[in-house]
Amino acid sequence: MARTQNKLTALQIKKLKADPQKSIKIGDGGNLYFRVDSNGSRYWIFNYTRPYTSKRNEMSLGTYPEMSLEEARKVRDEYKVLIQRGIDPAAQRLQHKHQRKHELDHTFQVIAGKWLEKRAIEKKEDSETIRRLNHDVLPYIANLTFDQLTLEVLEDRVFQPILERKAYAVAKRLKSDLNQIFKFARKRKLITYNPIEDIELPTPPKKNHPAVTEAKDLSALVKAIWIYPEQFPRSMITTQVALKISLLIFQRPGEIRSLKKAYYYKDERCLKFVSSKTKQDHIVPLSIQAIELLESIIDLYPDSEYFFIGRDGKNYISENTMNKALERLGFAGKHTAHGSRASARTILDEVLKKRIDYIEHQLAHRVKDPNGLAYNRAKYLEERRDMMQDWADHLYELMGKPRLRPKYNLYIFKPV
Repeated sequence: MARTQNKLTALQIKKLKADPQKSIKIGDGGNLYFRVDSNGSRYWIFNYTRPYTSKRNEMSLGTYPEMSLEEARKVRDEYKVLIQRGIDPAAQRLQHKHQRKHELDHTFQVIAGKWLEKRAIEKKEDSETIRRLNHDVLPYIANLTFDQLTLEVLEDRVFQPILERKAYAVAKRLKSDLNQIFKFARKRKLITYNPIEDIELPTPPKKNHPAVTEAKDLSALVKAIWIYPEQFPRSMITTQVALKISLLIFQRPGEIRSLKKAYYYKDERCLKFVSSKTKQDHIVPLSIQAIELLESIIDLYPDSEYFFIGRDGKNYISENTMNKALERLGFAGKHTAHGSRASARTILDEVLKKRIDYIEHQLAHRVKDPNGLAYNRAKYLEERRDMMQDWADHLYELMGKPRLRPKYNLYIFKPV
């Protein structure tokens, strides 16, 4: 005759008191027991005979009240089915534990982190990549393992939201980032197939960045940027300065947004960094006005390595910050942060009559001189220094401010 199961009631379990002198163990039938230790610990036990070895074994199923009587009975019944099939519940649980640990050690977030650590050792600059991963990837697939990251999952969770906001350039760069991470995972034998290779992205028609290139329109742009703090007093100081610096030094927006204090050489009156496009060392001579602006915010976030910190107080401003500010100023479709490069190139050439090779070097373009020599970061440095001061003076004159001479004291940054 089969033993009676389900002898206990929920009320009995709830009312059972601990005995300070000894442990109490009561059975529900079917090898399920409820145990109350003298210290008050309350938990469920499954006592069974192991398949093959025929040795008795006792497993803890969980604590009470986290695991109810009903839940404990359900687990007991599942384990009894396993035993009938010749499977040891304890061995299976250990296997699942090891499998879960393996999964946690090989999630996308963990492997991407190892890939970034490797690149850091190689002195690779990944601040933009990290920003993209944090914003567009980790919130959606961080805890998934690579075998869960199918083509459909990646398309639905990662790329579709980016395409819906028409950030095609971001999608393209992110595909490149993820492709490298998945190749890294494949080398570690976590996958045999790289689904990123089959991600298809639309190719939008190529168009130039909107830019003010007419001399008569430049004045309105400059005045609007310089009164931005008055029109939008709640805007970040770093955004205000970034807009001005963007126009004054006309480097690529990503280089300006991620500008590090370590790139700023005050005594040499310049910035030194690796061009994001050409991957070559680049020098940007700074005008008096540009130096004063950088000095005004260098101590704003003393614990940060960057100049232009966003609202979170930790990361530098996003790629849309300056463009959104320009839109608020009424330049939507007329001018972008990247457009400042075209503005400077055109006005320096047509109005200030600067030599094209000086301008191209300052833009960090891959250009060759008549002798076929490639870009040299120090080439025309003094001429470019004069050009950058003339450019800054021209912008300030458009606002009705006095022109500053290129000769100045290195320590107080005032005209001599």
